[in-house]
Amino acid sequence: MMKRLCLLLTLCCGTSQAAADLFKLPGYQDEDGAILLQAHGRHVDPYFAMKALLTAEELGLSIAPAADAWTAWLAPRQESNGSFPRFERQTNGDWRRAADADADDSTLALWISLLSRRYRQQDMPPALQASLARARRALWKLRQPRSGIYDYAAGAKLGYLMDNVEVYAALRDDCARTGAGCRRVRQLAAALPKAFWEAKTRRWRTASRDLPPVAFYPEAAAQLFPKMADLPPMPGQASFDAWLLSEGRPWLAQDPPQLDFPWGLLALAALRDGREDAARAWLRQAAPARGTPRWNVLEEAVFQGLALRLAATAEPEQRLEE
Repeated sequence: MMKRLCLLLTLCCGTSQAAADLFKLPGYQDEDGAILLQAHGRHVDPYFAMKALLTAEELGLSIAPAADAWTAWLAPRQESNGSFPRFERQTNGDWRRAADADADDSTLALWISLLSRRYRQQDMPPALQASLARARRALWKLRQPRSGIYDYAAGAKLGYLMDNVEVYAALRDDCARTGAGCRRVRQLAAALPKAFWEAKTRRWRTASRDLPPVAFYPEAAAQLFPKMADLPPMPGQASFDAWLLSEGRPWLAQDPPQLDFPWGLLALAALRDGREDAARAWLRQAAPARGTPRWNVLEEAVFQGLALRLAATAEPEQRLEE
């Protein structure tokens, strides 16, 4: 009797803990599986939905139910060329194609990462295997033969640092879990510094040409992306501490005039550099924006994941005051 009681308690506690660590999407995920850009909105941007799922998983949340419903919704909407457009819900509840992907390379990359991380190759449903193969072919067509980096869209002849870092991460995921694209990982790892690293200024260029005006996004934010993807640091590349002191203060203070969005994703860079205090500060400072037009599903993923990860540890404040 006692053994059965102990087993029951173990099962109950395990179930409760698993439920507590789920990535919860009330207001963001519809019954049909679509993941909205903003809570109770009517727009779906596949990039943000997939980045949110992958970020939530990285921060320790279970994404299985949300991811399975999402992939079942999105896979049939993949276009014949492999890409994933953005969608808008009409007044009758149906979804319509609203626009091309903002960037095909990164959206395809996130789909590859999500499928390769979520499913073992032998367990992946045939429809998703076919979708994954289409996404790979579409992504590989975006590769510039001479430079080795990836264009953001077909015919653009323009690559972005942040996009290419996400492509690198996707190729690495695909190689590690399915054995596909391993040569391409090595090729891109070699191409990234040649295309984007400025040795004189010791900074990453945000684009292969036609650099955008200097602003927090993309200039300051982009500096942290290569390290977040575990790319080898370049000589003289700024640490998170140096970045925070030189250009990260608007992010830490959540200064709306200088930020388009809260940029919770950069809190992952803080965690990777052992700056839990900075991640806590972001969590506290960004909280008032939750539920406002400045908040989207990616910010929600970071918020939930950080709250879980930081809940059990003491809060060190002194470093931020130094």
